[in-house]
Amino acid sequence: MKTCLILLITFVQSYVARAQKADLVLKNGTIITLSGSGSRASALAIKDGLVLATGNDLGMEKYISKSTRVVDLKGATVIPGFNNVHQHPSPLYNWDKPYATLRLDTVSSMQGLIALLKRKAAITPKGYLIRGEGYNELKLGGQPTKDILDQASTEHPFEITHASGHLSAVNSFVLQKNNITKDTRDPSGGAFDRDKNGEPDGIVKESARRLLQAADLSFTQHPGLEEELQGYRDYFNQLLASGITSLGDCWVTPEKYRIYKTLEAQHFPLRFNLYIGSDFLEDVISGKIPVQHTDNLTVAGIKLFHGNSLSGKTCWLTEPYDMINPTTGQYDYFGIPPARSQQALDSVVLAIHQAGLQLACHSNGDREISMVLKAIEYAQRVYHRKDTRHRIEHCSIVTIAILENIKKDGVIPVFHCYLNELGNQLLVYTRQKNSLLIPTHTALQMKIPFALHSDYPVSRYESMTRLCSAVNRTNGDGTILGAGEQLSPEQAIYAYTSGGAYTTHEENKKGKLIPGFFADMVVLEKDPTRVEPAAIDRIRVLATYVGGKEVFHQD
Repeated sequence: MKTCLILLITFVQSYVARAQKADLVLKNGTIITLSGSGSRASALAIKDGLVLATGNDLGMEKYISKSTRVVDLKGATVIPGFNNVHQHPSPLYNWDKPYATLRLDTVSSMQGLIALLKRKAAITPKGYLIRGEGYNELKLGGQPTKDILDQASTEHPFEITHASGHLSAVNSFVLQKNNITKDTRDPSGGAFDRDKNGEPDGIVKESARRLLQAADLSFTQHPGLEEELQGYRDYFNQLLASGITSLGDCWVTPEKYRIYKTLEAQHFPLRFNLYIGSDFLEDVISGKIPVQHTDNLTVAGIKLFHGNSLSGKTCWLTEPYDMINPTTGQYDYFGIPPARSQQALDSVVLAIHQAGLQLACHSNGDREISMVLKAIEYAQRVYHRKDTRHRIEHCSIVTIAILENIKKDGVIPVFHCYLNELGNQLLVYTRQKNSLLIPTHTALQMKIPFALHSDYPVSRYESMTRLCSAVNRTNGDGTILGAGEQLSPEQAIYAYTSGGAYTTHEENKKGKLIPGFFADMVVLEKDPTRVEPAAIDRIRVLATYVGGKEVFHQD
């Protein structure tokens, strides 16, 4: 009997020893674990897709077997995978495809824009819609009005979107197809820019863009399902190359949901958090789009718009913009009020809240944000829920009083970090006396959990670019916007990893490199906490791992 017990104990010990052998060990590097401020290791071990242990190189030896893959980091730095909790993914297509959207953020003159659109029109059948995104009127030297776009073609409809995503520029073809004339009234929550005669000039703002959907463009080509899937794979592979291991899509339609389900079934190596567009709330409540919480695909929230654009200069403020109102010639422009009343907002937020879902509400201006907070407080009074973590997307112009209410209500701000790209658009907000612009450091001091995001295609998805912007907060000419609101590199990494995990109720399984957490990580050629802050965006991503598997390697 004693012999059998000894053999059993020996077997168990041997089994446990084998079970603790790692699949992968990384050593000879700097591991920023985020388990605490300044926490560092030189090596870590991974088993079954999870972090098994962290420590020094010698301490990892006990986890290495003949089958363990050992990677010498050669001094490189490892951080948790980036969690970009708010963006708008779209498939990538070849230039010659009629449905390929033109990227315009690098176009730096009106002549260059016209030339690019002419080139696209030359290979696109007449009448087919040509789309572009990301134009910046400060780079172009003005807004691309219909008269300018007409120079590229009058036989194709053009719709190009501003960098903010909240303004569109269209040509005469589109206006005529939609019967938009001098007599067309501005809808609630939107506006048409007009020339001196009152004619719409082709710049269409906010809710007015919905009136463009009536155009008879049914003959525009569309990709097949497999081509669309490959277009998404191509885009998502670029995210992996940038170090993003988790992302939030903040306006998912039923059609796009099916794309994600297909990619999940194909085991695509990204973790997706889906926020269904509020237009499809009933699909979630009815179960047509089922709520789910898995390691790779989560459907738990609803994206709602209440308010307008920061960089598009349409968000609704308490203090006037530092710009002349083109309508009055005075400094009395406060932005465009939201289309919803407080009562209407209360109703839709309550429906989302009572359904047990997380709210992710786009809101930039302080007057908009105050309405959202009132709606959340109303919903909690009617139907109390714990730990909802309702989100305010962007949450750009606030006051200390608003931040105090955000903390009291347990709301998560999801802040922009795009000042390096669109900072010049935001100078109209920097002289306001009582409000703060993207107050990341103040939120940190007030112990308000928050996350960072790219809002792609509003700003580039590249993670080191976004990190650099959060740390430096400088625009193109080096001007600091919101002095004192800069984050340290480690604070920015935390917000873009652990902060994102907290935002999606996943703080107990990702966002840190500690035992039991997902082995989602990024290998960087340099330590962002030990280089000049302005050089952070020049640090290369050497490799990306999701669940301990290498999904990108820099050749």
